[in-house]
Amino acid sequence: MRRPTAAVLAVLVTLIVPAEAASAAGQARFRSADVIDGPDVASYQHPYGVKINWQAVARTHKDFAIVKATEGTSYRNPWFKRDYTGSRRAGLVRGSYHFARPGYPLARTARNQANFYVDHLGDVQTSNTLPPALDLESTGGLSRGALVTWAQLFLLKVRKLTGRTPLIYTYPSFWTGALADPAALSRYPLWMASYSGPADDAATLWQYTAGAHVQGIRGHVDMSVFTEPVEVWDQLRDGTAPSRWLAQTPGAPVRIDAHGGDATASVTWLPGDTGSSAVQHYTVSATPTDGTAGESVDVSGTTTSATLDGLTNGTTYTITVAATNARGLGEPSSETTVTPRIPTDLSVGGPAETTYGGNARVAIRLVRPDRNHGMPGRELDIEQRVQDGNNLGWQPLQVATTDTHGWVVLHLRRPQHNVDVRATFTGPNDAWRDAQRTVHVLVHNRASAHLSRHRVRHGHTVTLHGRVGPALEGVRVTRQAYYGSRWRTAGKTHTDSSGRYEFQFVPRTKGVHLYRTVVAGSDGRSLGYSPSRRLRVH
Repeated sequence: MRRPTAAVLAVLVTLIVPAEAASAAGQARFRSADVIDGPDVASYQHPYGVKINWQAVARTHKDFAIVKATEGTSYRNPWFKRDYTGSRRAGLVRGSYHFARPGYPLARTARNQANFYVDHLGDVQTSNTLPPALDLESTGGLSRGALVTWAQLFLLKVRKLTGRTPLIYTYPSFWTGALADPAALSRYPLWMASYSGPADDAATLWQYTAGAHVQGIRGHVDMSVFTEPVEVWDQLRDGTAPSRWLAQTPGAPVRIDAHGGDATASVTWLPGDTGSSAVQHYTVSATPTDGTAGESVDVSGTTTSATLDGLTNGTTYTITVAATNARGLGEPSSETTVTPRIPTDLSVGGPAETTYGGNARVAIRLVRPDRNHGMPGRELDIEQRVQDGNNLGWQPLQVATTDTHGWVVLHLRRPQHNVDVRATFTGPNDAWRDAQRTVHVLVHNRASAHLSRHRVRHGHTVTLHGRVGPALEGVRVTRQAYYGSRWRTAGKTHTDSSGRYEFQFVPRTKGVHLYRTVVAGSDGRSLGYSPSRRLRVH
């Protein structure tokens, strides 16, 4: 696709305006010699049954009008026939679009919506008629590969039914995010909605605002401009001239990704160009890099994933994907490599934490995730890294052997600081996948808390005191009170040289109150909580 001519660019610059000025841009009139533009309309442009005056629209020097025809397989714009024929009678080039509702099964839903659209559209092989258009701005919950395939199937069906190469309408983030596969749709003219700046370089139509005002149309309306040279416009609007559609095999699939399992490889891809007809099947091939015989599998043309079985663990394979349509086998994808291995994984059983002075327990399990069971009798290398500020790094702790269920249980005796424990499984040969897991063991500062009284008269002073462990001076202690369904800060202090702290306070209200203290983390340990204490104020 070519960029706009200099004359068109000069006009488009005036259209890139702030949102609050969009309606002013829509009201601007341009001579058809300078720009080819026009509105697209739906039932929204008929508030309370108001009709569009297409003769008035034509007098504003608009060149075309695109009318919503259908949506899904059940909605037909009740104003479609009047607007579609009326715009052409007024001297405008007419167009239409279908709002897509993608879904499964891909082939059936795409075919049904294409049939529904074309059934209500009528003959488009006429003069002053744009090709049909697919409005694609909803994923329908489909994956990227499925969505691209659905769009291809719809567009190919419309092409077959009408003899015209359809346009595809979308907006930038959908084009680069939900679709993100321009090669698959490159044979279809692009109609891009972009209100903050110029459209994609490949766009044939640019919908630059949704806030234009056009004489003859009530309220705001979308406005698009043609961005190609005039001779391309003459071809696009003339349905009597056959659309160029060479018989071609498919292009290469793109974004090939492969992951190895136990003697298997799982492969995904995105479609390339279908060629001149729908993809019948994909061939996924795995060839060993050592030149020995490989494996291949054929899968449906509506899927974008496959599993190759019968591979040799520890052997590296080159993966390619190629599509076949009615014309034959297309060009293969770029290569990617994968090495199947027996999968392993390490999981952690429960939180690993303790309070200063207590013991910690770490439970780690070696599993085969593809079979969901533990692996007994396997050695794990265990290392630890103590968070004491000395930065000694990872230090060997022990070599442990998994039990009959794949578990290794480690007992850390009275850890003084937070510690990281790392377990590593190294496969006995290249046929096994290695596994590693790090467990963060939290050692909380210890805190005791005591009230000087458990019952007190309103207005009297109460003391909340205690000691932290280890006994360090200057550790921050926060008093918290429970009310309003959560713990709230009620005071702060620091420990003395023996690790003791004290709060004196007067309860504000009568009733039952709960208090606790929170000891800040220090010296490579995590914060700790005292038990809660109950006070009755009467």
